[in-house]
Amino acid sequence: MKKVSNMKKFKESDNPYTLQFSFVPPKLIERTLVTSEIIDNFTRKVPTYRGMFITGVRGSGKTVMLGHIRNKIAELDDWITIDLNPESNLIDSLARGLYLIPAIKALFVKAKLDFSVLGIGLHIENAELMASNEEDALKLMLQTLKASGIKVLVTIDEITYSKDVALFSHALSSYSNSDYDIYVLMTGLAENIKNIKNKKSLTFLYRAKVKELDMLNITSIREDYQKTLELDRDWAEELAYETRGYSLAFQAAGYFYWNAICRYDNYGDIDRTEIRSELYTALSELAYDKIWEELSPTDLKIINSMLQIKQFEDKEYIKVEQIRNSLNMSSDVFTKYRTRLIDSGIVDASQYGHLRFKLPLFEQYIKDRGLFE
Repeated sequence: MKKVSNMKKFKESDNPYTLQFSFVPPKLIERTLVTSEIIDNFTRKVPTYRGMFITGVRGSGKTVMLGHIRNKIAELDDWITIDLNPESNLIDSLARGLYLIPAIKALFVKAKLDFSVLGIGLHIENAELMASNEEDALKLMLQTLKASGIKVLVTIDEITYSKDVALFSHALSSYSNSDYDIYVLMTGLAENIKNIKNKKSLTFLYRAKVKELDMLNITSIREDYQKTLELDRDWAEELAYETRGYSLAFQAAGYFYWNAICRYDNYGDIDRTEIRSELYTALSELAYDKIWEELSPTDLKIINSMLQIKQFEDKEYIKVEQIRNSLNMSSDVFTKYRTRLIDSGIVDASQYGHLRFKLPLFEQYIKDRGLFE
């Protein structure tokens, strides 16, 4: 193992990796194709979609991508971005959020728009237009912004179906029909997005495009670890493959290795087993426990069968036929749960007729939960 004389330049307080959620981390492996597709869609002269969803397993980087795209669009001329709490009254929150932007508020004041019904702004004598409710208020705002050439991107993280989401979707359909420049980018788990899109009366959200995040590029992870952690190529590649491209694992492994480098004088002194244990604990607490809670008894039976077959045959990919036969399960029933497991991000079905575990260290997690016998 190489000895590096400048290891002391590493300080824990400067760790560029993070275990925190809901913000764009200093170390980011950008999914360039997906990011460009979403930004290009919203910024083209005639957008193909006014609404888009980003989906993926917990810890796949949905929130990070949402924030990254929001920041990039906010830098463009004549664009503003508003982030909404999915648990709030979305129409009211959006109207209030727009009004709080000083430059935008000035446009509303100049247009003599009265929004006092919402409890924002003062009652304007001889107002040109007065909003009677929150939906009308937002309509007046969007009219004014369009006249000024300003476009609005609304972002909503971890959206789920609710009455407020339904009302927001109906309002967005109306605004789209009026050709107002408002666009929406949302994140959510696959099951929650399906639940929303199954409400076919929600025209705007029903037609929204869904983009699923795949795993990060292993080569990009290896190059990052080589450069940032100053690991040799073989070690960086081994660590990259251990993450399996899982965004949370990329951040967590980098975080723990950075801190370990700070504690030692030589790379050869680093205890990889200890770091692997730290990584396992972080993945369990930050993602796997929640994923596990959302699995049904039948999901667990299938997972258990997969692990038993894998342990016996020592193969990464497991035949679907073997799993079904071991559970005496019909093809129709199995297909339903196979889809659930794929959507949850636990398994990968990229090889026809086979399944494999997708998440790093998840097989160990299964054993530790006491399911495997």
